[in-house]
Amino acid sequence: TIPEAREVAAAVRKTGRVLQVGSQTTSSDQWWKARKAIQDGMIGKLIMSQGSYHRNSERGEWNWTIEPGAGPDGKGDDYIDWKMWLGRAPERPFDADRFFRFRKYWDYSGGIATDLFYHVVAPLQICWGEPQFPRRVYGSGGNYVFTDDGREVPDTFMLTADYAKGHSLVLSSSMANDTHIPGLIRGHEGTIMMVPDGKFEGKVDFITVTPQSVGKDAFKNKYGTIEMKLETEPRETHMENFLRCVRTRQTPVLDADTGYRAMVAIAMSVQSYREGRVLYFDETSEKVVAAPPKA
Repeated sequence: TIPEAREVAAAVRKTGRVLQVGSQTTSSDQWWKARKAIQDGMIGKLIMSQGSYHRNSERGEWNWTIEPGAGPDGKGDDYIDWKMWLGRAPERPFDADRFFRFRKYWDYSGGIATDLFYHVVAPLQICWGEPQFPRRVYGSGGNYVFTDDGREVPDTFMLTADYAKGHSLVLSSSMANDTHIPGLIRGHEGTIMMVPDGKFEGKVDFITVTPQSVGKDAFKNKYGTIEMKLETEPRETHMENFLRCVRTRQTPVLDADTGYRAMVAIAMSVQSYREGRVLYFDETSEKVVAAPPKA
């Protein structure tokens, strides 16, 4: 939740401890190459980032195998401490589907947004040069295919977020169709192709910077080409970075403040979808509000 993420960030600032948020590919070089390309002015004014997470499963996403002997009455490895597992979630009778397939239910999950979008939004914060709160967020979609397995979360979901610095984020996803859209960062004068097939889930060998017509001549004069491939290079792993920062007290790749800002956009998209309305974020109070906050 947003309050929990805010508490984590505040605790890190208060204690001075080193915290690395775990997010897939965030230490991979493609994000840092894109960051430098943006800072070097290769695409001009940043206007939009787009990405996707698409999968397709005959069983339905998150319908993992249920162990028949597992439960509060189970013995040994089959024993489930249901009360402890629920934690602060609403009290309910034991339900094996909720335990083994928890990502289908609002009590324990935000569905696609909280399960997958974090791995795109968090590293994009790095590309943008500084962590940013969204100004306006909208979540849309629906449960279009897996309508008979009890799930509450949508199987198809879109996130749109606008940022105060004048750019937008558009994320597309479906658990019922596995064709991705390209991962792009768009500028007024050029475009960074992050992932051609849209699969943000692993390392890429290079990113491509291509100028728009309005910036083509200047780009060619500066770089001697009308398209540039920036090859990725080895970097220290996420864990290596964390351990080094523990020793040096430097800020890790994905610190708590950056992670907090990524979580705000994601959590707001879920809230927006569930409430059926556009939501805004008031940076002064650091709270989600229903109307645009006063400047």
